[in-house]
Amino acid sequence: MRSMSINNQTLRDVLNVIKRGLSYFFVHFIKFPLYILTHPIDGFYEMKHESRGLLKVATFFLFLHSIMGILEFNYTGFLFNTMNPNTFRMFRSIIVAVLPYLIFVVANWSITSLMDGKGKFKEIYMVVGYAFFPSVILRIANLFLSNYFTLDEAFFYYGIETVGFILTILMIFMGIRSIHEYSVLRAVSTVFLSILSMLVIVFIGLLALGLAQQIAVFVETIIKEITLRL
Repeated sequence: MRSMSINNQTLRDVLNVIKRGLSYFFVHFIKFPLYILTHPIDGFYEMKHESRGLLKVATFFLFLHSIMGILEFNYTGFLFNTMNPNTFRMFRSIIVAVLPYLIFVVANWSITSLMDGKGKFKEIYMVVGYAFFPSVILRIANLFLSNYFTLDEAFFYYGIETVGFILTILMIFMGIRSIHEYSVLRAVSTVFLSILSMLVIVFIGLLALGLAQQIAVFVETIIKEITLRL
């Protein structure tokens, strides 16, 4: 009897832990991102001033966005899967999915620091992460529906994909405006300048990469020469 009582208590404890975990996940990973989607100004304000947003939630959605290309490559219905298996590379897919947005975070932070922006680097990153919520959810739905849609229903497939992308871009814009406390015109100008800054960052990055490759070749050549002479 005592052993049964202990087992029942253990089971209740496990169920309570699972219940708290599911409740935590729903509140922070579903409810609040959905609130931001439907009330972006208030949502991003509360994220900044009331600390309702979590860095791990933003990272979670950014991570989901990064692996969606891999999932779509493997599980999209054959009628809508246009990815070439001969050229698809998992690592490249992740980099292409995430790197532009990370560069945008750096670019926006650098520009808004010079234009009296109130947002911190962490807050800009969180805005971008939370903005992926509608895109990720709709892409997951599309991943499932692509196996049932026909070519006559392709409009709905691409429509869902487009809506997710547009909502993400709008959320990024509204979030940038909210955390920096900008007017619409000033927010538009900083986004435009951020895009220009991104091009500069990419150019410098490619230049540095090319220089690093040349240095590596030079060092390798010297090592070979020394080896041959020895």
